[in-house]
Amino acid sequence: MDIKKGILAVSFGSTCDRAREEEIEGIEKDWTKAFPEYTLRRAFTSNIVCERLKERGIHVQKVPEALEDFRKEGYTHIWVQPTHLIRGEEYDRLRGEITKWEDRFSFLKLGEPLLVQEEDYDTVVTIMKERFLMREGEVCIFMGHGTYHQANRVYEKIEKLLEKEDERKYYMATVEGIPSLEDILALLDREGKVRKVTLVPFMLVAGEHAIKDMAGEEETSWKNRCRSHGYEVECFLQGMGSYEEIRSFYRRKCRKCLGGIFYGISVGPGAGGNLTLDAVARIRKCEVLAVPRTGSEHTIALSIVQRAGKQLDEMFGDGYGDYMGLEDKEVLYLDFLMTKDDKARKRIYSQLVKKITAFLEAGKNVGMIVLGDVTIYATVSYLSEPIRRAGFEVTLLPGVSSFCACGAVLGKSLTTMSKPLHIIPAGYEGMQESLELPGSKVLMKSGKNLPETKRILKEMGLYERASMVKDCGMDSEEICWGLDEDTERNSYFTTIVIPENGKE
Repeated sequence: MDIKKGILAVSFGSTCDRAREEEIEGIEKDWTKAFPEYTLRRAFTSNIVCERLKERGIHVQKVPEALEDFRKEGYTHIWVQPTHLIRGEEYDRLRGEITKWEDRFSFLKLGEPLLVQEEDYDTVVTIMKERFLMREGEVCIFMGHGTYHQANRVYEKIEKLLEKEDERKYYMATVEGIPSLEDILALLDREGKVRKVTLVPFMLVAGEHAIKDMAGEEETSWKNRCRSHGYEVECFLQGMGSYEEIRSFYRRKCRKCLGGIFYGISVGPGAGGNLTLDAVARIRKCEVLAVPRTGSEHTIALSIVQRAGKQLDEMFGDGYGDYMGLEDKEVLYLDFLMTKDDKARKRIYSQLVKKITAFLEAGKNVGMIVLGDVTIYATVSYLSEPIRRAGFEVTLLPGVSSFCACGAVLGKSLTTMSKPLHIIPAGYEGMQESLELPGSKVLMKSGKNLPETKRILKEMGLYERASMVKDCGMDSEEICWGLDEDTERNSYFTTIVIPENGKE
């Protein structure tokens, strides 16, 4: 199949020619230059803006029109990257629209707006503060659009970030929603330390809101409301899209959209049937399957996925034999180093991150399959954060944890009502103190530490009622209702369950 790739740059839009040309087109030109192998086109989400421009003989497509043109011209892979600042009402509508078109392209992906992750807020706030350095007796008030949508908390979050300053010189206010300009002016009046106020749009474009609501000559404009409180006022009529630092950040957002997604996928313990529907769907979407191993033969997670594929075929018949597309996937083996040498482990993690990000940079989705659940003693935890910091999207899919599966195999409830549950790695230096805490206990990774663990349990009076499962869900599964039933076979996947106060 011939692949034709396109980027749809989606903005709210603006009827102000200067703002549209300098700020929206500026970002689009950056993307065209940075990603020359893609065809870039534009669409606006504001129907009102599109209609007003049409009346002036300027045609800008709406999202459905642009996608339909891409489809008619044989484009197969489309990346939709918005220039919206927040996940607000406009972004929600865009996401709903994109969903309707997913089955009309081989690949269709929606990127994220400017402010999503914690680091996004820190980056953008720092850029804006460094752009507008205030002297003694001066403050800067950023004008955000604001919304009655729940996304207004973005502006409240920024205001709280600015509140942390020792000598406050920056504030966030909105045209609609909170915080309001009057709240800030009341605060400045009480303190009585400010003589000058600088008003700056916290918007992609300095359009009508900036020209009229902020800097207009009407009595209700922000400029005149600040003046009525006795402050000298200066207005900046440039949108954030005109700042190179913000454009650079938007390039990173677009690159992230074009890159593959890293999935941390829980496969459960042992049995392929513990794979969730979400996990099956994401594995199907991945071109690369990253498989952890600590030796050439230790690929248990992959064998679980393969078993799940066979179960799908048995349950649903022909056509499901390779439903997850395992035969077509590239397998990337991740060789982890089992050592307590922190430097050596970090060196290996760094090497593995580079291998994974090479695929992500090529636009391929990578699914790292992990035994049990991705959030519990999982190798994915060492790689996901560095990959996220490298600018790629990371999604973790939960699954059946090994200790929950062990509880089910034993027919024991791990905890009830308000009773606590303690998950303890066997061999942990504070294991004995942890065993003294109220509530049920689960001892994981008990294999090589089993003799010492048994000794401690006997001393503490917990031995008689403890149960144990080795290799839960695997062909070699071994259930010990009491620890005296132990065959002494060593297994890394050994879990001991101790009910609350020895009671089931």
